[in-house]
Amino acid sequence: MEQQAILILEQYEQLKVISDPMRTKMLMHLIEQPHTGQQLAQKLDVSRAKILYHLRELEKYQLIRLVKEEVRGGNVLKYYQAVARGFIPADHLLNLVETKQATRQSYIEVLDRAKTRVLTAPERSFAPSSPDVENWESLSLQKELRLTPEQFLTFTKRYRELLLEVEHDASTDETDQKLYYVMATAFEIEAALFEEGRDAGD
Repeated sequence: MEQQAILILEQYEQLKVISDPMRTKMLMHLIEQPHTGQQLAQKLDVSRAKILYHLRELEKYQLIRLVKEEVRGGNVLKYYQAVARGFIPADHLLNLVETKQATRQSYIEVLDRAKTRVLTAPERSFAPSSPDVENWESLSLQKELRLTPEQFLTFTKRYRELLLEVEHDASTDETDQKLYYVMATAFEIEAALFEEGRDAGD
């Protein structure tokens, strides 16, 4: 199944469905690859019956779809996948409480998935290769910035452009490439935790 890059949520019911924390967790897995109800139940440590209920709700509002069926040992295994890699509310839904809840929950799940990727990455990913952290093939960095909203949007636009540039850089041979995981979150906060101008991390 070809996933859309972004699905615009036009219905309030769609937004309400994904504002549920369990469904957000499920969607994170289904965005990455197809899963059966049993696979999700094992990964999330939840009963299969509960997972199937949530799968029906997600499918009902066209957020996931059945992409494959396999017969194994007399059982029919149904694989579901998210219809898009991202979900954004339409303009008329932007100011609803459910929108804010769903967005906050999605950030939490992205961070949780990042923790999983760190824990399952090979040991070599965290082996310092030089006394200079700028030469390391890993990055862990937190930064608090005082910016105007316009400056912040300029920064996020440039960051996305940089990701696209390196993703589609054809100047290197594929045999020299490695697979890197990159994750970023950025949002307004009310109080600083770090001393002014001081970075946290490497």
